[in-house]
Amino acid sequence: MKKLIYLISIATIMGITFSCSKSDDSDTTPDPSGGTAGPKFLAVKTVISNSCASSGCHASPSNTGGLNFESNANIVANGGLIKTLAVDLGTMPPSGPLSASDKAKISDWISAGGSLAD
Repeated sequence: MKKLIYLISIATIMGITFSCSKSDDSDTTPDPSGGTAGPKFLAVKTVISNSCASSGCHASPSNTGGLNFESNANIVANGGLIKTLAVDLGTMPPSGPLSASDKAKISDWISAGGSLAD
């Protein structure tokens, strides 16, 4: 009987853990206007995930500048800063400048409004 209760407890804990875990499905992240992430934003998020939110640079609030670029809201809120540093000045990421293609994705997103829906 104790073994059965133990197994049920473990199964319940695992079910709660997996149902509450973070989803990586950013395509359905709603924006404040009720839309979903647009193609320009998703292209920029990929650039940021590969170049900025990797190696611990901007992957949590306690890292570089306290900017967590794993958060869609933080990417949108800091779009101008991202463009200035990564595109205009070319000072980010520290590992080296972004490719012309990646810079164009950021510029196109900002020109389109720099929102989640763009």
